Amino acid sequence: MKGRSKTPLDTESRDSKNSFSSPKKFTGQLSDQLFHNYSAWLYVAAGALYLVGVWEHVPFAGGHIYSDIITVFQERFLTFCTTSPCRLGTPYINNFVEYPVLVGFFMWAMGSLAGYIPISLPPNQLADYYTYTALFLLIPTFLLIRETLKVAEMIGVGQKHKRTFLFLVATPSFIFMLLLNWYVIGTFFAIYGLRKFLEGSRLWSGILLGISALTNLITVVPALGMLFGANNWKERVKFLCGIGIVLVVVYIPLLIVNSFPHSYINSPPLGTTSIESFGFVPLNTNIITNFLSYQQNWYIEGSWMLAFIGNLNPLRHDIFPILFVVLSAAILYRGFKLKQNAVTSSDRSKLIVHMSWLFTFAFLFSTYVCTPQMNIVVLPFFVLMPIASYPEFFAFDVVNSLVIVWGFSSPLLFIGLNYHVPSSWQFQLPGAPIWDAPNQLFAVIRSFWIGKFLIFDGLIFPRGPFATKRLVAPAMQVSKHATELNSNPA
Repeated sequence: MKGRSKTPLDTESRDSKNSFSSPKKFTGQLSDQLFHNYSAWLYVAAGALYLVGVWEHVPFAGGHIYSDIITVFQERFLTFCTTSPCRLGTPYINNFVEYPVLVGFFMWAMGSLAGYIPISLPPNQLADYYTYTALFLLIPTFLLIRETLKVAEMIGVGQKHKRTFLFLVATPSFIFMLLLNWYVIGTFFAIYGLRKFLEGSRLWSGILLGISALTNLITVVPALGMLFGANNWKERVKFLCGIGIVLVVVYIPLLIVNSFPHSYINSPPLGTTSIESFGFVPLNTNIITNFLSYQQNWYIEGSWMLAFIGNLNPLRHDIFPILFVVLSAAILYRGFKLKQNAVTSSDRSKLIVHMSWLFTFAFLFSTYVCTPQMNIVVLPFFVLMPIASYPEFFAFDVVNSLVIVWGFSSPLLFIGLNYHVPSSWQFQLPGAPIWDAPNQLFAVIRSFWIGKFLIFDGLIFPRGPFATKRLVAPAMQVSKHATELNSNPA
């Protein structure tokens, strides 16, 4: 052979069943040339849609779309504030925050900037906090686009600019979910770490995934696919050491500072916020135990489990690990089968990305907390892998966004129509069927859809380079060659 034959990830295949479903026929007059290596246009479009999202989430104005960025900051930092501007307590030391440390200190930094370098006149710390947050979150947003394009280039994704536009930028999640939470920070570091892993840097990849873990635990799940793709145990240990180094460097100083006497505003899950006082407690670990307790005791949110059990049913603690272990076993079984045919470095790179998205979707389908904003984590994988056709993906993303836009916001208030769904539509009553709360029904449909992507489009009937008939093709060729030799002996 003079060279490796092209795969559906190199160019668009004529066989739609085993290649990326072409979005061309669904995009009207969208010109292919506009996206042919025109990164500038992609960033301009992203910037414009980002501004729309900024307006949608402006506190008490704009599009009146709900945002955790506003609500969590109010509840965790401004609740007991008596000064103006508010002198914010140190996150995790003086104020409980239900997110890993990078998010808490990011909120604290943005709130401090708003307090001491106001933008609005007269000064409004909450509004300025949101403005600073929107400005700084634009950085990981653009960097996420850049890293997605780089990984797409490495694994040979055809029309990478168009796919990035359609599956990442021009999406309801980009507009409504990106500034609902801080997931874009962790997602950027996860995809950046994936790129460094594909380049062969195990330690730095681990460090980047460790930083990702400091923003959200969900965004570090792709690390399981990278661990699978490592060549040997030495590489796996180096990768895990990178993650561990970050966690130790960050948490040890926090534990030391937390040892000294201080006041602490605690906010237990579904409980009453209260002020506590600590004396000298060597290596006080309440900043870790309170965080873990909060996560464990949260109710079922956005999961398919709501279709069968109540949102506080203790079975959620058993279903989650059991289902994830079963799905992970199925993923590993398929991964080892695929690994036998991944003979080139390009094939191995594609396999690592493939396994990363499988583990990520498996976690989201298994967990009892699968919120709409978590779609930010999966968007890059829709760009990089042929998970779904564009129409199906867009329908999935619309349903996902409706959970927040229709269910927990007042999207028509900006034109004077104060419409929002009744509270009985947001959460079903104990023992009531899921269709009694249409908003939760959307969330359940979206959760089952994630399972469909994983099980049918990822494991049973995968598309693109990992389609079933591509797996058996080498064996068929060997069998055919052996038959020819037997029928034509020398």
